[in-house]
Amino acid sequence: MIEGVTNLIQSHTQHPANSGQAHVGETHAQEQADMKDAVELSSAARQQLNQEKPPLVRQGLVERVRSEIASGTYLTNDKIDAVVNRMHSKLYNTA
Repeated sequence: MIEGVTNLIQSHTQHPANSGQAHVGETHAQEQADMKDAVELSSAARQQLNQEKPPLVRQGLVERVRSEIASGTYLTNDKIDAVVNRMHSKLYNTA
């Protein structure tokens, strides 16, 4: 698009008979260059953004799992069996 505008401006400025039209092309190109994108948020959207958000990390769960890993009680046969069964189901498309 910019190439087309540039070519339009060049073609009008190279021909003296089109000097009035060249000014129009330059004005249009300048208007396009001055345009900026903008976003406006409603007051409801601003309120939503300002509300306190819950933490992304469930700190209690993280601390419990860390404690279980440190004490050696996190990894159990039941958990290992559940993982193996899920992997088997995914690999062999069984439900």
